[in-house]
Amino acid sequence: MNTAFADALAAGLAKLTRVANTPSEPFGFGVDLSCATDFTEDMAEVDPFSVRAIAEAIIRRLSTPRGTLVDDPDYGEDVRGYCNRGVTERDLQSLEARINAECKQDDRIDSATTTVTQSGNALAIAIFITPVDPKLGGFTMTLAASS
Repeated sequence: MNTAFADALAAGLAKLTRVANTPSEPFGFGVDLSCATDFTEDMAEVDPFSVRAIAEAIIRRLSTPRGTLVDDPDYGEDVRGYCNRGVTERDLQSLEARINAECKQDDRIDSATTTVTQSGNALAIAIFITPVDPKLGGFTMTLAASS
């Protein structure tokens, strides 16, 4: 960028009036719409630091195929791909580790411990989540994944 353009840009920015107040810590995540698989009819909002928001975020992570988000190619671990096919104990243990790693990508989660079992063509997934915020305490999610 040449100097004349940089000076003109800086001068133009200096003339702008701030519309919103400067945020103060904790900066947070704002608000989120409540949706695990689809929006609610009333487009309900959910506190992003609540157990519900974290649980819904995990559900979205575990039903999104990796590489399908344009702005985050490392997002997602679609567990449904393990249904209706034979898997070994080693496959299930590997999936448990990948689910734990996927959960930990969320800044609100300190740790995750997962147990995956196969029942017929479906998976039963139990995840114990320890949020970063100690006020939330740990919580368990139980999911069923099928075709």
